[in-house]
Amino acid sequence: MQEKVKESTKKVRYERGGVRVKNPARLLRVCAMELFWACGAGLLGQAEMLCGTRPLGLALLCSARRHTLSILAGLIVSALYLREASVVYICTYVVAALVRMASALLLDTPDAHMELPVGLQKRLRVFAHKKRKDADGTKEGDETPRSEKDEIGTVPSLRDSFRSLFTESVCLRMATGAVCSLVVSLYLLISGGFQYYDLFGAFFAVAVTPAAVMVYSVCTGDGSEHRFLQTVSRSALLFSLVWAADGLFLCGLPLAVMLSLFFALYTTATEGLGIGILAAILGGVAIDPLYAPAYLLAVLAFSLFCSMEKENLGLLFGCGAMLAWSVYVGGAQTLWQLLPSALVSATAYTLVMRMRKSPEKTEEEPNDGEEIRRRFEGNRYQDSSERFRGISDAFSSLSEMFYNLSDRFRRPGTLDLRRLCDGAFDSFCENCPNNSVCWGLEYSSTLATMNSLISALHTKGKVSRAQIPDALSHRCESADAILEKINLECSKLTGEMLRNNRTEIFAMDYESAASIINDALEEDDGEYRFDHTLEQKIIEYLCDAGVRSRSVTVYGTRRRQILVRGVNLEQACVTVETLRSDLGELCGMELSRPVFEVEGNVTTMTLQAKHKLSVTGAQNNVSADGGVSGDTVNLFSNKKDYFYALISDGMGAGKEAALTSNICSVFLEKMLRAGNRAGTSLRMLNNLLRSRGNDSSRECSTTVDLAEIDLITGEASFIKSGAAPGFVVRDRVVHRLQAVSIPIGIISTLDVRATPFSLKAGDTVVMISDGILQNDPDCQTLTAFLSTAGSLTPEEIVYHICLQAAQNDNHDDCSAIALRIAPAEE
Repeated sequence: MQEKVKESTKKVRYERGGVRVKNPARLLRVCAMELFWACGAGLLGQAEMLCGTRPLGLALLCSARRHTLSILAGLIVSALYLREASVVYICTYVVAALVRMASALLLDTPDAHMELPVGLQKRLRVFAHKKRKDADGTKEGDETPRSEKDEIGTVPSLRDSFRSLFTESVCLRMATGAVCSLVVSLYLLISGGFQYYDLFGAFFAVAVTPAAVMVYSVCTGDGSEHRFLQTVSRSALLFSLVWAADGLFLCGLPLAVMLSLFFALYTTATEGLGIGILAAILGGVAIDPLYAPAYLLAVLAFSLFCSMEKENLGLLFGCGAMLAWSVYVGGAQTLWQLLPSALVSATAYTLVMRMRKSPEKTEEEPNDGEEIRRRFEGNRYQDSSERFRGISDAFSSLSEMFYNLSDRFRRPGTLDLRRLCDGAFDSFCENCPNNSVCWGLEYSSTLATMNSLISALHTKGKVSRAQIPDALSHRCESADAILEKINLECSKLTGEMLRNNRTEIFAMDYESAASIINDALEEDDGEYRFDHTLEQKIIEYLCDAGVRSRSVTVYGTRRRQILVRGVNLEQACVTVETLRSDLGELCGMELSRPVFEVEGNVTTMTLQAKHKLSVTGAQNNVSADGGVSGDTVNLFSNKKDYFYALISDGMGAGKEAALTSNICSVFLEKMLRAGNRAGTSLRMLNNLLRSRGNDSSRECSTTVDLAEIDLITGEASFIKSGAAPGFVVRDRVVHRLQAVSIPIGIISTLDVRATPFSLKAGDTVVMISDGILQNDPDCQTLTAFLSTAGSLTPEEIVYHICLQAAQNDNHDDCSAIALRIAPAEE
C-alpha cells in the first residue's frame, strides 16, 4: 500500500500544468542545451567581421535543424544591443526563420509529415501492448502501455514538432542564408551612401554566409557518417564561438578564456585526447596564439589524471597548468584575472557532466515505409539539387558576359567627359597669364593634351600628370589643381550615374528572383505530393488482380510516379501490359512500361507518366548581306519533359543586333533548361535588355518567338513578343498563330501573347522571322506551300522557306524552324 502511495505521489510530482515530463533531469538538460545555443547565437550575432559585417549569426540560424527557435531568440537579443540597423537584423532573422519553415513545409518530402492521427496511434499502441501482455502473461491492471504514457503530450514531442519545421535541404538553407545576407548588405550599402567599404562588405558577407551554413550544418542537426566532417564542423563552430567572445566580459571575467577552457576539457572527456588537443589549440588561437600552449597543457594534465580515474585531480592540475603558462607569458598580474575564470570553467564542466546522460539506444527494424521514404527523399534531393544547380549555372554562365557589358556602359560618355574637362580648364585658364600661349600659339598641343586626359578618364576613370607633356606642365602653374578638379567631377558624375541607373535594376532583379523561387516552390509542391486516395484504389485493384505487394506509393501530378514495393506477380491473373493499362486508367494518364528493381529479397515496381509526343526539328538561318545575322535560332529541351523552339530577331542590323539576339537566346536557354517558367524568364530578360539599353543612342531590343511543348500532355504554348506569325499544319490545313505585341526590351511592362494549342502526332509546326514575310506580308505564298508540305522532312521545309525569301532583292535576315510531331517511342 505504501509503495502505491509513493508511486502516486511520484506521478503527481511529475505532472504539472497538464504536461507529463518523463524525467526532471532530462527537462533540465533540455533547457540548459537550449540556453547554450541561444547564448552561442547571441555571441555569433554580435561578432563583427570584415567591413563591419556580421554573417556568422545568420549562418548559424540557417544551418540549424535543431534548437532553431532558441538560436532565433539569441540572435534577436544580440541585435537589440547593436547600435546600427538593429531593426533590420531582427527582421532579417525572423524572415529567415519563416522562409525556412515555408521551405520545409512546401519542399520537404511529404512522407515525412504522413503521421497517423494521435487517436489511431494510441489504439495501435494499446493493441500492441495487449499482444505483448497476452504473450508475457502480464496482469490486467495497467491498460495503457508505458510508452504511451511517456510519449503522448511530453515536452520532447513538442520539441520534435518544432524541429520538423526546419528540415529543408542544405542547398535551400545555403540559398536562404545568402539571400538574407544580401538583403542586409544592400540596406547597409544604400544607407551608407554606396561606399566601397560597404560594397566589399556585401561581397564578403554573401560569400561567407552560405559557406558557414554548409560547414555548421553537419554539427547542428544534419550529422555525417564521416568522422572527419563532424570534426571539421564542430571545430569551426568552436573556433567561431571563442573568437566571437574575445573582448567580452561576464561579471568582469574574460568570456573567451572561460569558453576555451571549458570546451577543451569537455571535448577531451567526451571525444578523447586527440580531439581535445585540437579543441585546445583552436580555442587558444582564437584568443591569442601566444596562450594556445596554456590550454594544450591543461588538456594533457586533465587527460593524464582521467586515465587514472581521478577526474577531480585532473581538473585541478589542468587549471593549474593553464594558469602556470599564462603567468609565464603575461606575468603575475594575469593570475588574479584568470584564476576566477578557470574556477568558473571547472565548475561549469562539473555541472554539465553531471547532467549529461548517455541516451538509450534502441535499434528499430527497418520497415517498408522507411525504405520508401528513403527512396523518395533520395529522388527528391537529386531533383532539387539538379534544379538549383541549373539555376546557379545559368547565372554563373551569364555573369561574366553581363559584367563586361555593364562595365562598358556604366562609364560616362566621351561627350560628357569632354564637357567636364572643358569646364575644369576654363575655371583656371581664364585669368592665367599664359592663356594666350596655351590656347593660341600652342593650341594644337593643348588640345592633344585634353584628348589624352579624356582617353585616360574613359579607360581608367582618373587622370594624372603622366597625361600632361613636360612643356605644358612647366608652363601651367595650376596643372595639379586642374587634374584634381577633373578627377573630382568625374567621380561625382560616375556616382550619380550609378545611383540613378542601378536602384531600379536591383528592384527588378529581386522581383524576378522572388518569382523564380515561388515558381520552384509551386511546382515542387505539386510534383512531390502524395495521392492517398489513388494509393488506396491501386491497392484494391492489385488485390483483385492477384498481385501481392507490401506497400504502394503514388506522388506527383503531371509527372506522376507509382512505386509498388514487395511486388509478386506469380499469382497474378493479368499480364504486365494489362496491369500497366489498368493502372494508367486509374491515374487518368498513360504510363510507361514498369521497371523492376531487386534489393535483397524485395522487388520494387516503378511506373511513371509516359511521354505522349516526340519532336524532331530542323532550323535554317540566312543573313541579309552574307555577314553576321541578327537572328538567332535555337532548339533545346529540359529535364522537366519540355521541348523549346526559339527565334530571336535583334532590332537593328549587324553585330549589335546579333549580340542582342544571342543574349536573348543564351539567357532563355539557360533559364528554361534549369526548369524556370517562361513568363518569369522573359520578365528577367526584359529587365536585362532595358538596363543595357539605357543609353538612348543604342537600340537594345529583340523579338521573341518561343514555342513550349509539353511532351507528356501534348499541350503547346506559342509565346510571341513582336514576332512574326507561326503555323501548325494538320492534315493539309494550315492554322495561323499570330499575336500583336511589342518586342522585348522597349517598355518596362512585359508585352507577350501566349497562344495555347493541343498538338497531335503528325502535326508540323513552322516558325519564321519577319524577314521571310518581307515580300509576302499576307502569308499567302507561305500558306500555300505549307499546305502541301506534309510529305517533306523538316530540313526540306526550312531550306525551301529560306531559299524563297533569300531570292528577293535587299532581303532581311531570314530564319525558319520546322518541327515534326510524332508519337513517343516506347
